[in-house]
Amino acid sequence: MISLSLSFEPPFNELTKSLHDQLIFETEITIRELLEYLEKEYGKEFYNLIWDKKKKGEFSSFLSIIVNGRSYRKDDFLDMKLKHNDDITFLYLYFGG
Repeated sequence: MISLSLSFEPPFNELTKSLHDQLIFETEITIRELLEYLEKEYGKEFYNLIWDKKKKGEFSSFLSIIVNGRSYRKDDFLDMKLKHNDDITFLYLYFGG
């Protein structure tokens, strides 16, 4: 069994109605499986924040997924296994002024 700590920065927290969540899974899961789980939990709007609307299969250029303090933005980390007590943050980068 693994426990994951998730943090949701705006606008993710608007969908999750929470800044933090603790999820428990029976076995290790991948980032891809976590994203699929969160899409089922929070719907298409969550999916739209993750993926680029114009480039199918690519992350949104505004998204940063941080696992244990390390930022990931490339698609090739989707198969990375998450482990017990991993800390995952979903951060949306805003530009402009």
